[in-house]
Amino acid sequence: MKGRIDRLRIFYRINDIPLKLKFLLIYLLCVLVPIMSINVFFYYRNSEDIQLREKENLRKSMERASGELLGMIEESVALDRSIASDDSIYEALDREYESPIEYYKVYNSFLRDRMTRYKSDNILQVRVYTNNLSIQSGTNYQVIESISKDLPWLEQLNRSRVNILTVAYDEKSGFNPGQRISVVSRMNTFSSYSKYMKFVRIDLNIEKIESILNREIDSLKLRLLDEKGRTVASSPGLEAEGADSVRPAAGYTMNHAIGDFSYVKNWRLVGVADTHRIDSLLHDAFISIVWLAVLSTLIPSLLIFILFRSYHYRVKKLSRHMEKVRNERFDLIDIQEGRDEIGGLIRTFNVMIEKITSLINDVYKLEIRQKNMELETVRTELSMLQSQMNPHFLFNTLNALLIVCVKNGYTGVTGIIKNLSVLMRQLLSGADGLVPLREELEFTSMYLQIEKFRFGDLFNYSFHIDPEAMDLLIPRMSIQPLVENACKHGLQARKEARTISIAAKLTELALEVHVRDNGIGMEEDKLKRLMENVRVDNAMDGRIGIRNVYRRLELFYHANVRFILESSPGLGTDAGFHIPLSRLLSNEEEGISRVHRPFG
Repeated sequence: MKGRIDRLRIFYRINDIPLKLKFLLIYLLCVLVPIMSINVFFYYRNSEDIQLREKENLRKSMERASGELLGMIEESVALDRSIASDDSIYEALDREYESPIEYYKVYNSFLRDRMTRYKSDNILQVRVYTNNLSIQSGTNYQVIESISKDLPWLEQLNRSRVNILTVAYDEKSGFNPGQRISVVSRMNTFSSYSKYMKFVRIDLNIEKIESILNREIDSLKLRLLDEKGRTVASSPGLEAEGADSVRPAAGYTMNHAIGDFSYVKNWRLVGVADTHRIDSLLHDAFISIVWLAVLSTLIPSLLIFILFRSYHYRVKKLSRHMEKVRNERFDLIDIQEGRDEIGGLIRTFNVMIEKITSLINDVYKLEIRQKNMELETVRTELSMLQSQMNPHFLFNTLNALLIVCVKNGYTGVTGIIKNLSVLMRQLLSGADGLVPLREELEFTSMYLQIEKFRFGDLFNYSFHIDPEAMDLLIPRMSIQPLVENACKHGLQARKEARTISIAAKLTELALEVHVRDNGIGMEEDKLKRLMENVRVDNAMDGRIGIRNVYRRLELFYHANVRFILESSPGLGTDAGFHIPLSRLLSNEEEGISRVHRPFG
């Protein structure tokens, strides 16, 4: 009886607990604790799965990078074996040539093509080395007198017992010194051609190797080590001492052999995995578990569920459409928006999308029109520059023709009339673009013959032209206007001994063209003002020829060309330009047509 009373007292005491506290106990013991326990268990299991998955991904990344590097080396080895099996190369390199001309005949006949065809994104350069001193060193064939420290790759190959080897070294000679990774080998396949030593060196593309190492730099930093354990390439941010120098807290290291072949023996790829990525994933997983627990506790409440559903549905819709915007798909959100803040965001988003779509269409059309206008402007400017000619020159020339015809009875003017006819035909042809230097000099020579006819013995001219520059392409009408300007403004006021010299020299860097006269020259202030007017298109005081040449060079070469105008009072003027040789070569490669005629 007493026990029953005690049980009733406990029951009654439960009834004494406030309802708010009862709901709190029910919530804590029946909802929160079970959900949190399940979430904690799920979090630890998910964390282990994330760590295993990320480590497996890092291992696969190591294997993928190692496989790509081995593929580059194997491609070079295959190329090396292809060269080593070509007996025609052995025969050509083992022959003694009586003169460089004899060697270059053999080189141009087939040696040049033997190397130039072996090019790819993975291979930077292929070279063959020999101690045959009768061969001339060039891009793909080099002459060596002995094995020295100047050729570290050859020293390594000579010390090794293998026939083919992958080496890393510093190139200190040549046009492009720096770090090299090369596949080198001895050419000893054909014993009948063993009079001279022959070696092959195939340089790998360092930039391609670095791109492989940097492919997954956010999660994995890689270092490539050679057979001596030296770092030959690495991802940015790794210290040079070695993988062991990395602090354990920053990550952990992994080693992977490049391959078990003799030519890559002991080459390794060391990876330093950044645990911050795994920590970030674990952190994200933890946040997800927390949110899942929070949502799980809110589900029993119908009101919160309805409110959450309304919120979640529209935000998710907005997020999806924002993701479409990232992929350049501008679609409107077609749902019942509502009058709350989320509805306001959706309405604002739809208005923004409509404005973006309209602006894109307007900008696209405007860009097309602007490009068409720029193209038309350039064409118009080229046509205007081409069509301009000095009326004063035509008047003086025709007047001189008239005087001579009256004095000499229409004799002695045949050549000058022919030159004038050719000049008019060239000027009225309307062709724009580039012409060989030879053609521009022929045109200038005709003009100077007319000036010689006008001034007689009081005028002389000379050409000093580098023969190698005759076929290089330059803008049309880029020399004759400078000569005409010198005759009109420099020599017109001089009474005797008028001379003009036209020079074109080809240097290692540029084509240098100069037109020099011994005229009256210019003061420094006048020269400076003239150069400023040329650049800003101000009034030129009759010197439109200089502006035409400057604008024509600027249209073709932009800021790469150097325009020259120097003068001294009483000593004369030097006008000309320097065109970089690289721009001239690129113009030749574009396939622009040439005109070859003898210059005299």
